[in-house]
Formats: sequence, C-alpha cells, structure tokens
Amino acid sequence: MSGLRALLLTAEFAGGSACAWSADEATPTDGKWLMMVVTRSTDTTREADFNRWYDEIDIPDVLQVPGYQRARRGHRVQSADLPPAQGEDGTYVALYDIASHNIDRTIIEMLMASRRMEAVGRSTALLKVTERLYFRQHGAPVESATAPRTGRKTFLFLERVDCCRDAATGERLDDWYDVRHIHDMLRTPGFVRATRYELYRVLMIEPQSAPRYLTVYEASADSAEQIVAARRLTLNALSAQGRLSELFVEHGSALFQQINDVSAR
Repeated sequence: MSGLRALLLTAEFAGGSACAWSADEATPTDGKWLMMVVTRSTDTTREADFNRWYDEIDIPDVLQVPGYQRARRGHRVQSADLPPAQGEDGTYVALYDIASHNIDRTIIEMLMASRRMEAVGRSTALLKVTERLYFRQHGAPVESATAPRTGRKTFLFLERVDCCRDAATGERLDDWYDVRHIHDMLRTPGFVRATRYELYRVLMIEPQSAPRYLTVYEASADSAEQIVAARRLTLNALSAQGRLSELFVEHGSALFQQINDVSAR
C-alpha cells in the first residue's frame, strides 16, 4: 500500500472516531480550518539544518497548496507549570490557516503536494511528525480588550481540552468556554488574541487519538516565564472564584515561542 493511500485510510478512520458526531455536523459553513503539525528533528545535532529546510523549503511549498493562507512555527517551551504531554513530544509546531469549502479535497491536495515534494527531493530525513491534525474554526477570533502587544517576543499557547461524552455535555462546555472562559483568559497579562477550534481529522500513518478542542492564544511578552506565570495566576484565581468548569480537563496543552510567521503570496 502506498504511503498516500495509508494516510487516506487513517484519515477516514481517525476522523470518524475522533468524536461521536457525524461528518455533516463537523463541516463548518464558513470554510475556515487549521492544520497543526507537531514535529521534531531526527538528529539533534542538525537542528539548524532542520529549521532551514522547514522555513525555506517546506513552508513555501505548503503555502502553494490552494487554500493554505498562512503558516506560523513555534519552538516548544518546557515548564513544570504546564500539563504533561500525552504520547511522544514534538519540539516544534506549525499552524497553517486554511480557507476551503471542501476540506477533504484540500487534504488530498496537500497529501499529493507532499508526494511531489518527495519525488523531486524537497523532503528531508530529518523530519519526524508526531502529530498531524486538521481542525475546523469554532467561532470568530476574540481580541483582548486590555492587553496590547508590548513584549519583544510572540508566544502561542495551545490550550487543548478533551470533552465530551455526549452532545448535551459538549454544548455545556461550549457555552461556558465561549461566553466566559476565553474572555477570562484574555485578561491574563500578555494574552492578546484567542481562536478556538474543533478536531476534524487525525492524519497519521499510525492511528492515534487527540483532544477534541484546541484554543490558540497569541501572547506577547519578554520571556516564556512571564507567560507561564501569568497564566498560572489567572487559572488559580478563576478556580478560587469558581469560574472554572468541571468539564475543563486539559490534555497536552503546550507553550511555543513563535519563530516564523509567513503569509501566502
């Protein structure tokens, strides 16, 4: 079986098992999606070569795929204050904003582009993918009313939550998350923007599961420690005030320092 066919079969299987809702319910009407790819270098002595390939070859090639509009990369920040990762950690994350009214076709076009990259020698043995996921955008981005970008560095906090046992529970989480939680978190010093997503496809040769919800918080600070400490204080305060839902269970949330941000031409 070809690698492309294996990926397609896994995508169909994983997409159906990721949640209990039908494909029709998972398809948005606004056509906004996110591809998240978590990676690491297979040779830690060649990190510079790996990053050069990713930024100078892989991202430009991916942004030529119809629908792919923007790519952001980040380097993972390790901290004891963050929830433990699930499964194999990746060192880097790449977030691709996608506009598509036929995401399954877009996924196939991306896979075909990957095969063409391999055929012409534009891939690399340094790449190890630990997660490749597609999400649908869940509502419009929310901007902070109190936290302008003042730091010298940009961070991406990926808040990942696994829920729910049925549709009614999912609606309870959504109501709390959209009405209260995102706005509470955007009062955290340094947090400037939040965009929420819902899992659509897990696209890996080896079948695996993933948390259903992802919120990407964009933050600005002089150091990762500032972001981690500020978030910890916010969560502690919200817990003390009874403003955290019992459905809020994190799985694999992580902080990344942004190292690249490129838009399609």
